[in-house]
Amino acid sequence: MPGVPRTVADVIGLRERREELSNQLISATGRRASLSRQLAGKEGIDRAGIESHMAVLDKRIMQLESDIAETGRQLTMTPGALVASTEASRQVMGMDPNRAATVSVFFTILVLAPLAIGAARLMWKRAGRPAPPPAISGDAARRLERLEQGMDAIAIEIERVSEGQRFVTRLLSEAHTNAPLAIPRQAEEASASASPPIR
Repeated sequence: MPGVPRTVADVIGLRERREELSNQLISATGRRASLSRQLAGKEGIDRAGIESHMAVLDKRIMQLESDIAETGRQLTMTPGALVASTEASRQVMGMDPNRAATVSVFFTILVLAPLAIGAARLMWKRAGRPAPPPAISGDAARRLERLEQGMDAIAIEIERVSEGQRFVTRLLSEAHTNAPLAIPRQAEEASASASPPIR
């Protein structure tokens, strides 16, 4: 009999066609309802244009309903074994494809999204931390220790030199303050030795 699906692909094609026709019918019905709302209060050319548009939509709606009815008739004439095999092929892991899509969406939102957020936060925290200092080998550690000891010895010697400089500076400053007293004493001693002794 012509028009009767003979393979699983034919059945799937008819179902997809019926679904597409239903979507088109819903769209056309919605557009007609919108036009009928616009019709209120319109006069003259505007009203005539909307009515002609509605007439085209009415024809389209009638054609879509006729096509949906024909597709439904062809599907009802499908042999039962073919329908069962089609249903089995449509199922994903024992589930209807629509239900499988819903489950996958919920799995993504409830499981994968929190995992992705947690991983992003962990990477953000690690990026904010300073990198640990590189490990120093044994030879480099010994060299570094000798360098520290040498720097300590240099610091001690510099402290000794500066202490000696402070001491010399203090002695010189004391010598300058005592110098005026020393000069008159030397003058007295020189004059005393120059004058003859009194007898």
